[in-house]
Amino acid sequence: MIRMIVSLVLLIPNVLAAEIYKTIDENGRVVFSDKPSQSAEIVEVKVNSVEGPATVTDYKSVLSSFNNVVMYSTEWCGVCKRAKKYMQKKGVKFKEYDIEKSSDAKRKFKKLGGSGVPLILVGNQRMSGFSEGKVDAMLAKANNSP
Repeated sequence: MIRMIVSLVLLIPNVLAAEIYKTIDENGRVVFSDKPSQSAEIVEVKVNSVEGPATVTDYKSVLSSFNNVVMYSTEWCGVCKRAKKYMQKKGVKFKEYDIEKSSDAKRKFKKLGGSGVPLILVGNQRMSGFSEGKVDAMLAKANNSP
């Protein structure tokens, strides 16, 4: 499991750094943590998070239903958490896929040209990053479409 996590982290483009500590416990097992200990060595982990201006583009939908709202995210992504909280506050029903927990989600994310999270789909629109105003505009456009 640890090898899978480390492999996944190494496959993600290097943009955002996080401090992770590696220790070996009394049974000889490798343990990764976000908390340092005296014998810990720092492991540099780099992953993408879209924090700049959100961009919205139209794309040919890979969704089965036009009005679906989908968000590709990760558990650690602060921008993803803000997007999720905003959509929940607005009563927007959406499906969330964690690209680090599901290989199918990661495959679809890559097929959509995803290079950072969050990646939000509304109808045939795709947003890289998050902006409240742009989400509202995407939802309005999707609701007015045939």
